[in-house]
Amino acid sequence: MRSKLSIARWTALLFTLLFVFASCAPKRVAPPPAGKAFQVPWGALPLETWDPAIRNTFERALVEGLCTRLEEHCKIAPGKHITLRALALSGGGSHGAYGAGVLIGWTDAGTRPEFDVVTGISTGALMATAAFLGPEQDETLRMYTRITNQDIYRSRGILAVLTGDSMYDAAPLRELIAKQIDDRVLQAVAREHARGRRLFVGTFNLDAQAFTIWDMGFIASSDRPDKLERYRDVILASASVPVLFPPVYIPVEVNGESYRQMHVDGGAREMVFFPELIDDLDKAIAKFGLKPSDVHGEIYVLYNGRVAAEGTYKPVPPRALSIMEVFVRSLIRKNATGSLYRIWVRGLIHQMDFNLSDIPPEYQNLHRDMDFNPDDMKRLFDYGYKRSIRGQAWWTQPEVKNYQEIIRKLNPWNVIGEMEARPEFRRLEMWRPKE
Repeated sequence: MRSKLSIARWTALLFTLLFVFASCAPKRVAPPPAGKAFQVPWGALPLETWDPAIRNTFERALVEGLCTRLEEHCKIAPGKHITLRALALSGGGSHGAYGAGVLIGWTDAGTRPEFDVVTGISTGALMATAAFLGPEQDETLRMYTRITNQDIYRSRGILAVLTGDSMYDAAPLRELIAKQIDDRVLQAVAREHARGRRLFVGTFNLDAQAFTIWDMGFIASSDRPDKLERYRDVILASASVPVLFPPVYIPVEVNGESYRQMHVDGGAREMVFFPELIDDLDKAIAKFGLKPSDVHGEIYVLYNGRVAAEGTYKPVPPRALSIMEVFVRSLIRKNATGSLYRIWVRGLIHQMDFNLSDIPPEYQNLHRDMDFNPDDMKRLFDYGYKRSIRGQAWWTQPEVKNYQEIIRKLNPWNVIGEMEARPEFRRLEMWRPKE
């Protein structure tokens, strides 16, 4: 039987049931100690350096990687202009078929670049390793034309949410990830990591309510015996929609104490992410001794869903769950568009090209994001493939050359008018384009 509930509806079910049955929650094994400071698990990277003992921060990992990439580019083509590229893969459940089609179509068109940085969330985390390693892993991406609901989850029954941590058992998804990610794949990721390329996956730590970034190349390069298990666990956690799938309990050891953090789908916080990437590129350029004009940045966001509203009525049934589903979906879309806007604005300011691909409104009869029906997914895959091979998949905002052009793109005249009314901001008058 095909699943008729979307991610948003299951999230709505979370709100409805957990408020009513909170007292029925099962006991956890080795939860983090309440009130103690949040600890970053092995393989994850803190965005902030609140602890001077922490040396492997996100900024350091990214800047070091970008410097290595700049060194490689300079050796290959000394004196030539350098282009660094980053790819972000969003969440979207079975709509990842669109992104898989775009990537493979890009390969077959002969224009797919090698990305210096790749990030993934949720279904984007499932495809991130293949996208990072390049066309040699395209066959892995074709899973989106074959998998079914049974390849992703098994039902535990409607009452499972009262007696367990999820409605469904994600053992099939864990098995699927294990087939895709083996020691050979980790060795390939480690080789690319040594070249300075970076692969990051996002999860959401429910215990600390913290978005957590994992350095997958760092994990793959480790000598730890549990590196393969940690790599797989991170991908599974990033794709584990709360309530629908069980959280992944990731072990942490601090001062001889061992406990388990609860990690779920990174889309609970960010549908797509490039944290600090743009600023850190500037830092890497300066550290390497180049000028900003020597390096050009290109940002690609492959969004496995619709960014724009369809602009048509979809009457909502007068039921609490249906109303909550639409409400949650609107929050998800707002979160996604906010993330995209921030990336776009930062790209404009730092004179980078911004490229976006999503499922356009003209694509008809888009199936539900948690319905893994091969026929629907193959149709969506083919659509993304055709757009890509024809060179129609990407909307591009080229770099801008000056602040006047940025102001014209953003068009924030209402905001600027308010700012110019304040004496300390009168200097912004010089930014106003000439009529």
